[in-house]
Amino acid sequence: MQGKLRVTDVIGEDEIQKWHCDTPIIISAGTGVGKSYFVKNTLYEFARLGQKKILMLIHRRLCVEQFQMEIESDHKDDVIDIMTYQKLEKIEMYEAKINLEKYAYIVCDEFHYFISDAGFNNVTDISFKKILEVEGAIKVFMSATGEDVESYMKHLTGIKPQVYTVPHDWSFIKTLFFYHNDESLPEFAQGIIERGKKGIFFIQQAKKAYKLYEEFKENAIFNCSSHNQKYYKHVDTGKINHMLKVQKFDENILITTSCMDAGVNIIDPEVLYIFVDIKDVGSLIQCIGRKRIQSADDTFDLYIKVINNQQLGGLETFAKKELEMAEFLKKHSTQELISKYPRQLDMSKIIYDDKCVDYQDNQLCTKKVNDLMYHKKQLSIDEMQTMKSLGKFGYCYYMAKKLGKGHDYEVIRANYGLEHYLSTRVGFIMYQTKDRNELIKMMDVRRDGHLRRSRDILNAALKEEGLPYRIEEFTTSKTVDGKKKNFKAAWRIVKHDWSIK
Repeated sequence: MQGKLRVTDVIGEDEIQKWHCDTPIIISAGTGVGKSYFVKNTLYEFARLGQKKILMLIHRRLCVEQFQMEIESDHKDDVIDIMTYQKLEKIEMYEAKINLEKYAYIVCDEFHYFISDAGFNNVTDISFKKILEVEGAIKVFMSATGEDVESYMKHLTGIKPQVYTVPHDWSFIKTLFFYHNDESLPEFAQGIIERGKKGIFFIQQAKKAYKLYEEFKENAIFNCSSHNQKYYKHVDTGKINHMLKVQKFDENILITTSCMDAGVNIIDPEVLYIFVDIKDVGSLIQCIGRKRIQSADDTFDLYIKVINNQQLGGLETFAKKELEMAEFLKKHSTQELISKYPRQLDMSKIIYDDKCVDYQDNQLCTKKVNDLMYHKKQLSIDEMQTMKSLGKFGYCYYMAKKLGKGHDYEVIRANYGLEHYLSTRVGFIMYQTKDRNELIKMMDVRRDGHLRRSRDILNAALKEEGLPYRIEEFTTSKTVDGKKKNFKAAWRIVKHDWSIK
């Protein structure tokens, strides 16, 4: 997009020449502003001319596959090697040897991984520590949502990184909605299919995602983590690989878990709707960024699942409970922890067993706190408390502000109902009387027990309810069986502000 600031506008060869291995580099930039492009081009060329190597660390298998295809097709695998953080962690855990000293640059793509995945992965600290310990290599950390790891670096490890920032631009979000119920999703999906458009559904739970896919499998493509033994067998890997290669999908709907929350690109102006049911704020923002914006007109409507204050309170209580044993261990010894919590496992996995050697060279075990996981839980608690302090729809306002929308958003009523129905059918043409039946039944306007069908009466009901929609009547035509057919009184739903006379 013209006029949009990109990473290469902020970092050129003159800046790279200033980098030093003792100072980590952080590139804080929104999605779609050329972080990967910078590595594949500017940094690649600088390293190639200096006969140096780059290691690119990536946290999702799908991202690895897509990035690997890109650098191989561009013949840049002579300088750039790719590895997952998980592979590095496994090597370190089992004390295998890996030579990272041969790399002049270690690029940590989507480095929010160290904290975002620490909510369920108790070994992210292993790769983080290993990377920082590599002598002679310049470490480059890139992410749109790396603030938490950046704060951890600065305040808990004393590291002072060099930070380059490209401001976030959220103008591609046309309208922001918040919805309450899972029952809304089939309605949304049906509306997208009927209009012949495309949408992406990011759903945290594979079970819930697959259930939605089953209902619309003729018009949908499903994806989840390859580690999910129960649901990955339903993934059409051929279609997914094709999607990664061409960076778009042919079906109306892509239904995926957060396994696609980073790195994967979808370039398709026909994707006009994105739905996100993901609790982690950072992962949610990453999901939104999977659609790569190509022009100022390339926008979409965003729907986010509401987390109400009662649910926030429950999540906060659970998070505090998970920190209980770790907080005790921070102030006491391993023996004191075992005495206070005999035969109890730390289900949060924040505490781990670490071997050590005593003065008599005996192999012993001591319990330690995973500081990255601990920090993640603390940040989550602070965030939830902030959301609750913002009022009844605190989560909605918090997210809207984070996405640059302020108060410019709509909360769809908890019972889904008419408002959601109308929002998904704006512009949908009802050519004949029979096409109106669904709308009429949905509105359910009755007088003396009889269902009313008059457009004037239906519009009066919309105005009375304060719903920002109106039924418009107009003349149009379309080709039916090869012949042009005129419709003198077609209906369509349009957005309307009843306060304007």
